[in-house]
Amino acid sequence: MDKNKQKKDYASYNPAIIQKLKDKYGLTTQFIGQSLRGERTSETSGKICQDYKLMEKEIKNAIKNL
Repeated sequence: MDKNKQKKDYASYNPAIIQKLKDKYGLTTQFIGQSLRGERTSETSGKICQDYKLMEKEIKNAIKNL
Protein backbone atom coordinates (compact mmCIF):
# COMPACT_ATOMS: atom_id res chain seq x y z
CA MET A 1 0.00 0.00 0.00
CA ASP A 2 1.14 3.52 -0.71
CA LYS A 3 2.00 5.34 2.51
CA ASN A 4 0.89 8.68 1.09
CA LYS A 5 -2.69 7.44 0.92
CA GLN A 6 -2.62 6.45 4.59
CA LYS A 7 -1.63 9.88 5.89
CA LYS A 8 -4.31 12.18 7.20
CA ASP A 9 -4.39 15.74 5.93
CA TYR A 10 -4.01 18.20 8.75
CA ALA A 11 -4.51 21.92 8.53
CA SER A 12 -1.36 23.86 9.09
CA TYR A 13 -1.46 26.07 12.13
CA ASN A 14 0.63 29.13 12.82
CA PRO A 15 3.58 27.95 14.97
CA ALA A 16 3.94 31.36 16.64
CA ILE A 17 0.34 31.19 17.86
CA ILE A 18 0.82 27.59 19.00
CA GLN A 19 3.86 28.66 21.05
CA LYS A 20 1.94 31.56 22.65
CA LEU A 21 -0.92 29.21 23.57
CA LYS A 22 1.60 26.73 25.00
CA ASP A 23 3.10 29.47 27.17
CA LYS A 24 -0.31 30.82 28.21
CA TYR A 25 -1.89 27.51 29.21
CA GLY A 26 1.21 25.48 30.12
CA LEU A 27 0.08 22.60 27.92
CA THR A 28 1.87 20.53 25.30
CA THR A 29 1.82 21.44 21.63
CA GLN A 30 0.30 18.02 21.00
CA PHE A 31 -2.71 18.80 23.20
CA ILE A 32 -3.11 22.21 21.57
CA GLY A 33 -3.03 20.64 18.10
CA GLN A 34 -5.57 18.04 19.13
CA SER A 35 -7.81 20.76 20.52
CA LEU A 36 -7.64 22.75 17.30
CA ARG A 37 -8.43 19.66 15.21
CA GLY A 38 -11.44 18.90 17.41
CA GLU A 39 -10.02 15.73 18.94
CA ARG A 40 -10.40 17.20 22.44
CA THR A 41 -13.62 18.73 23.73
CA SER A 42 -12.88 19.99 27.23
CA GLU A 43 -13.54 23.52 28.44
CA THR A 44 -9.84 24.34 28.08
CA SER A 45 -9.88 23.03 24.52
CA GLY A 46 -12.73 25.39 23.71
CA LYS A 47 -10.79 28.33 25.15
CA ILE A 48 -7.73 27.32 23.13
CA CYS A 49 -9.77 27.32 19.92
CA GLN A 50 -11.27 30.72 20.70
CA ASP A 51 -7.87 32.21 21.56
CA TYR A 52 -6.33 30.76 18.39
CA LYS A 53 -9.04 32.28 16.19
CA LEU A 54 -8.68 35.65 17.93
CA MET A 55 -4.89 35.68 17.57
CA GLU A 56 -5.10 34.59 13.94
CA LYS A 57 -7.59 37.37 13.20
CA GLU A 58 -5.37 39.96 14.88
CA ILE A 59 -2.33 38.82 12.89
CA LYS A 60 -4.25 39.00 9.62
CA ASN A 61 -5.47 42.51 10.47
CA ALA A 62 -1.95 43.64 11.34
CA ILE A 63 -0.61 42.32 8.03
CA LYS A 64 -3.49 43.87 6.13
CA ASN A 65 -2.75 47.31 7.64
CA LEU A 66 0.93 47.30 6.60
